[in-house]
Amino acid sequence: MKIGILTTTGDKEENHRLIAAAHERGYKAQLLHHLKCSLSVCEDAPEVTYEGKPISKEFDIIIPRIDAPHAEYGLTVLRQFEAIHTFTSETTQSIQIARDKLRCSQHLLKHHVPFPSTGFAYSKADFDNIIDTVGGAPLIIKLIEGTEGVGVFLAEDTKHAINLLKTFKQLSTPLIVQKFIKESGGKDIRVFVCGGRVVTAIQRQSQDGDFRANLAQGGASKVIKLTKQEEEVAINATRAIGINVAGVDLIRSNTGPLIIEINSALDFCGKWNLEDVAGIDVAGEIIDRAVMEKKNITDTFLTEKQAA
Repeated sequence: MKIGILTTTGDKEENHRLIAAAHERGYKAQLLHHLKCSLSVCEDAPEVTYEGKPISKEFDIIIPRIDAPHAEYGLTVLRQFEAIHTFTSETTQSIQIARDKLRCSQHLLKHHVPFPSTGFAYSKADFDNIIDTVGGAPLIIKLIEGTEGVGVFLAEDTKHAINLLKTFKQLSTPLIVQKFIKESGGKDIRVFVCGGRVVTAIQRQSQDGDFRANLAQGGASKVIKLTKQEEEVAINATRAIGINVAGVDLIRSNTGPLIIEINSALDFCGKWNLEDVAGIDVAGEIIDRAVMEKKNITDTFLTEKQAA
């Protein structure tokens, strides 16, 4: 079996850990940097070419690691693998939903998964309305595709909020407004969900008074035990957008756990991250899940073929 790791950030440690985990299990594996892929989108000979070599029949499994930069082209390549019936461990649609905070919130809403009250407006005339929607200031303003705490702002008062909204509107940058959950106290929880089960969870906390708990913003972390409700909310969040492997970020509020983000390209290496803090083989879990899903699909196909 050969596994391709389709990546938009080829030098990340996570990609190399996935390759190593595949090799440890006896599988062939290769990094596929999306910008080195070209596509033949034609009915008679559809193809993905990598560094000039056709690879459409070479890989049994594609595991996507779609992140900035050039995420749209990465998703285009992944969509081509789907079109030529190469098994992919995640769908293009689920990754697109996870990356778009507003779209993700709408899916959570549809499936009754709790998250902070959220507002979005195109017109400046509606800014006051969306601020009222989330209960007024203080409130959180987020770039729709921000990551690792970047593009997340705390507006202490209404004037500050409107100034931020107007500024980013001038730059044609889409934003959402969310209720500020004061009782979370600069803490959040990263839940590693794999195949509909919680593998582990770490609590992250700001060390400098920042309202963001994200480790990239200077936080620290420790393993914690989730409540049954928190586990259910994290699992239901992944099911709502149809993703198999994700880092689900939630916060504890006075009304219960609230989802704040679903990360499709999970960071799990480096200081304070999942593999170090929790002491588990995250890369191995991801490889095992992808292989199991591929085998299940193959077994189902063979069973149906025999029955016919």
